[in-house]
Amino acid sequence: MTSCRVSIVIPTRNRLEKLRRALKSIECQTFRDYEVWLVDDGSTDGTRDFIDSGQLTRTYSDIPSVNVLFNTQNCGAAAARNRALAKARGEYIAFLDDDDVWYPEYLEHQLMLLDSHPQAAASCARHVEFDGNGRSYQPDALPLFESVDPLISLLTDSFVHTMSIFVCRSATFNSIGNFDEKLSIVHDWDWYARLLISGHSILTPAGPPLVGRQIPGGLVARHRAWNEEEQSVLNRIFAENLQYSGRQRQVRAHRALFFARIGLSRRDYVFAMRRLMEALRMAPVRSMRTIALRVVRNCRAAISGERSGHTPSPLSP
Repeated sequence: MTSCRVSIVIPTRNRLEKLRRALKSIECQTFRDYEVWLVDDGSTDGTRDFIDSGQLTRTYSDIPSVNVLFNTQNCGAAAARNRALAKARGEYIAFLDDDDVWYPEYLEHQLMLLDSHPQAAASCARHVEFDGNGRSYQPDALPLFESVDPLISLLTDSFVHTMSIFVCRSATFNSIGNFDEKLSIVHDWDWYARLLISGHSILTPAGPPLVGRQIPGGLVARHRAWNEEEQSVLNRIFAENLQYSGRQRQVRAHRALFFARIGLSRRDYVFAMRRLMEALRMAPVRSMRTIALRVVRNCRAAISGERSGHTPSPLSP
């Protein structure tokens, strides 16, 4: 089998219209040496009919290679991605969620960064977020507190907001393994942590925004399960890496405040209050400082109009 430079992995389930948009953004890439591995994870909305009828290949005829794998039942995103990884032939792996889109220069930009930084295992791009009405803005991706340790930065502010901004060398999976299929929500976050703990590095987002991310995503609606699963990953990380034990309360407090904000946005006030109390119990001074800095930053953003929606929307077909 001939290889290519990039294997693009897309898990999808019951999002045919959004999938069409994602595939169009792949077709429009300026970089062309890639293949696509699309995993239909038990869709029931007509996605399989769209594929089996030949509409996929006819509609996106400019995509060099589209390979489709079918799961007869919903196995989860981790399993779907792992199945595609077993088939991928590329030097690099690029992930795209079916409800996100890439700007045309995305792959070209990512490979340029990785080729110029051979010591890095992966690279992230900047992104914009857009709602169902096509309104978009650049999210506040700057960490509240600088950390010299990339793992602590990941565990607190998570500089990889979505797999759609993430490209890595395929050889990395050989050294640290695939995604943990027991995790239905944070398998990607867990994998990034394993990557960093093993000594690899990730190039953090730089350059212009090149990815459009759908909000609110499914994770927000599953915030309670998300929080519970994340706690299980943190338990394992701190149990297996005692050198980070001194940062544990700081990390847990920061994440508790993050979930408190999500709880408030979802009007789940009981959950939000519990997370706030958890943060104050874990690290009271740090938590109060975090809250104050977040309020100040949000006020500045509102005044300067940084969230006023001037970023071009990536929703065009």
